[in-house]
Amino acid sequence: MSIDKLKLSKIAQNGTQSTILQIVRDNSPISRSGIVSLTGQPHAAISRSTAVLLENKILLADSGSDTNGPRRKRGLELNSDYGYVIGIEYSADGIEAVAMNTAYQPIAKTDKKTDLANLNQNQILELICESVKEVQKKVKMSEDKCIGLAAVDPGLIDDDQGMSVFATTMCNWNNVPVVDYCQQQLKLPVMLLGSSKAKTLAVDRMELKNSIANLLYIEYGRGIACGIKLNNTYISGEGHLAGELGHLQVSDSNVVCRCGGVGCLEAMASLTALAQTASSSIESNNSILSQNKSITGMDVLRAAAQNDKLASRIVDEAFDRLGAAIAGLVNILSPKLVLLDNIINEAGPDAVTVLMRSLQKTILASHRRQLEIRISSLTSHIGALGGAAAILDNCLTV
Repeated sequence: MSIDKLKLSKIAQNGTQSTILQIVRDNSPISRSGIVSLTGQPHAAISRSTAVLLENKILLADSGSDTNGPRRKRGLELNSDYGYVIGIEYSADGIEAVAMNTAYQPIAKTDKKTDLANLNQNQILELICESVKEVQKKVKMSEDKCIGLAAVDPGLIDDDQGMSVFATTMCNWNNVPVVDYCQQQLKLPVMLLGSSKAKTLAVDRMELKNSIANLLYIEYGRGIACGIKLNNTYISGEGHLAGELGHLQVSDSNVVCRCGGVGCLEAMASLTALAQTASSSIESNNSILSQNKSITGMDVLRAAAQNDKLASRIVDEAFDRLGAAIAGLVNILSPKLVLLDNIINEAGPDAVTVLMRSLQKTILASHRRQLEIRISSLTSHIGALGGAAAILDNCLTV
């Protein structure tokens, strides 16, 4: 469902209130004078709108000071007890859910590790709704304070219809009416968004504190995608299809991707590709991986971290391709920061060096001088956190 069509309870009732709430969100605690200084709006207008927000218990004021000097000013903060939202991310590996209060603080989490890749649509939808109810039980607020739900999808979505169109990592996940089903079952407004956009919002808000105007977040797992923030705007493109890094052709090989293409980055370098390559390459007991009855991509990364020769070769080849693909995006989009999925760390420092070297050697010198590349510190519930934050952001706008 397109975010502007959501029937959410709007917290902000006018433009001035919206501006105040967004500034408090990003600069809490901050005084009225601090808000005036940032906006340039008249002090009287800021004071009037702030008074309404305080009266409605949307904002709280503490006795702390956010400025120097003898006169202490009351800092404004979002009221964490005003309500909460839920973000839920489902993927081939399971379901993660987060409840987040209106001060953008996570207050409950659940994690259901289960293989969704081959389940049918109804089974997956039922598990999603079960996870929402499970996380709600952990929240110490009444259910009527739940403002809405963000469903974070691993594939291509039709934002206007609230449908998941296609996911390369889940066999039966095609043309799924996620929004309609969840709204009927849960009686909540539901927003559908892609995982790369949600994860980019999460790292931007939770890790970077909105400090980077031009950012690429590289999502790495069974699929590969890129979240994009340019000039402080999250980029989703026509039909919300931007960021499909995994379907960039990086090889002349005839390896078929589930999208229907050949030689795609996802087919050559994702966790799924690592597992398939390792499974077909084991010829003796010389590899740690030969002890596994079935091999996963994470098994290959961790074996590489232990300097297993087979795993290291496979991961190095994959990371070399991944680095070159990311470098192409850097040359086109010129970000300040490329933030890599924390899963990359599982491969160990030698493999990370291969990835960084591949990236650096292909980036134009002019971009290299201003670019920072690092691995994200967030390890779990990233998409769910970003989905929850997206709903709250919408509630603060008019």
